[in-house]
Amino acid sequence: MDKDDCRGQDRARLEHCPECGSVEMRNNLYFCPGQRVRVYVQCASCKSFVARYTLRGYTSDKSYESVLSRLRDTRLSSGKRTLRIVEGFEDSVAEEYRHVLDLVKTKEDDRRIEEIIENEYPDGLE
Repeated sequence: MDKDDCRGQDRARLEHCPECGSVEMRNNLYFCPGQRVRVYVQCASCKSFVARYTLRGYTSDKSYESVLSRLRDTRLSSGKRTLRIVEGFEDSVAEEYRHVLDLVKTKEDDRRIEEIIENEYPDGLE
C-alpha cells in the first residue's frame, strides 16, 4: 500500500516505557556481521528495557546520503535524473515525518505497539 493510499487509515504512536510511562527513549543499535541491525530501546528516564526491533532500512537527517547509498548499485542514465530522485526522496521523508508528528499530536493510537503490530502487521513480529 502506497503511503498516500493509507492516509485517513494511518495512525502513529509514541513509544511509552512500560515501567514508568515516559516517552523519553534511547536507541541502542547492535551490529552483528551477516545479520540485520537490531535496535534495543531503553527508557532514558528509568533505564528499563522497552523494546527491540530490526531495521530493514535507515534514513538519517542526511536523507540524500541515504538514497545515494541505495542508488549505488543502480545504473542511472543522467545526473539530472539522479538529482530528481534524491530531492524527491528527501521531500518525501520530510513530509511523512511532519505527518507522523501531526498524527501523534492529534490522534495518537492508544493501543500498545505490540498489539498494533500483532493485529495489523504480523510479519513485523520476530
